Amino acid sequence: MKKFSENQVFTNFLKTHPRLRVDFHSGNAYYNERITEGAQDVSGSTSLYQINTDRAAGNLIFPFVVKDAAKNSFSVTTKKAYRALNPGATINGTYPLTASVTRERPMTTARKKALKNTLNFYKTLSSAYDFSNYESADTNLISIPSIFYGEKIKKGSVTLSCFFSGTLVARAQDTGHNGALIQTFGAANSGSIIGTVLYNEGFLLLTSSAALSTVANDTWQGGSSIAPTWVLYGPYEGTNGPASGSWTLELEGTNTIPVMTMLCEAPKNQFNFSNNPTFLLSGSVRKEDVQSKSYTQPTGSTIKNIVRSDYASGSEPYAPVTYISKIGIYDDNKNLIAIAKLARPVKKDEEDGYTFKVNIDL
Repeated sequence: MKKFSENQVFTNFLKTHPRLRVDFHSGNAYYNERITEGAQDVSGSTSLYQINTDRAAGNLIFPFVVKDAAKNSFSVTTKKAYRALNPGATINGTYPLTASVTRERPMTTARKKALKNTLNFYKTLSSAYDFSNYESADTNLISIPSIFYGEKIKKGSVTLSCFFSGTLVARAQDTGHNGALIQTFGAANSGSIIGTVLYNEGFLLLTSSAALSTVANDTWQGGSSIAPTWVLYGPYEGTNGPASGSWTLELEGTNTIPVMTMLCEAPKNQFNFSNNPTFLLSGSVRKEDVQSKSYTQPTGSTIKNIVRSDYASGSEPYAPVTYISKIGIYDDNKNLIAIAKLARPVKKDEEDGYTFKVNIDL
């Protein structure tokens, strides 16, 4: 064992921006351009633990807890149902746990007021967040679960698109990195603000009811054929969704990953002996002699000489050589907490010194 010095262990932070794309067409959603997420997952959703996604319906695994003094349960189990169970009874849950992008239109007045303080928080970025813009307007709320983007949505990464028969009709983006969604493509309303992004909460608020095109009429909200508008944007739930029209959502999330880096040193003249049984010559390993009144320590075991000769039948003088294949990380109480494996064992002679850099994502 060798103890880390103060300058051999340090922590930094890796910031990542995972990309998300969701396509909405004819009542279906497609996550990152994949047709399906698995036999048990709804189209356009993602599974929290990727469990049961491709299992047969009769062979699903599930979480469970036992009713005991700890009073553990699942959030979907009501207090009444829990009290009715006998001690020792098993409470079952279900997998997969999925999430998907949803929309709410029209937003109720109560829902709008619930977001008033949040909108005021963003007003320093843009006046488009002023609550008066939404108080009496027909507002479409797009909810994006945090499993899709992590800590928050990256500013300047949001793009909304409207297609008709595969042709781009309109596009809106937060080009100013200030949350205001501006229409950047389309013959009508180009340059106008059509809504806002709540980056930390994963919400899009769309209020523009202006027609995006005069030649893209379809059943955008079911029923009769009408022109597309941003207030109709998002997943359509039903059987009469647009047959030729579709929407696309693109954005990047933000994830901060703490990374611990450890510099593991194997200096010269150290770590050239092994407790591995293969370090000894086969047939020379002697076992201890344990009797009722005596114990004899094994002696005479021979260390295997693995120094390679340049000649076919030649032999080289013995030298302490090891091959480093794994590095164990221990806590202060000498409990093994991590193992780093090398892709290829590293040969170490007495005159060799190595420093291995081990990274652990926390």
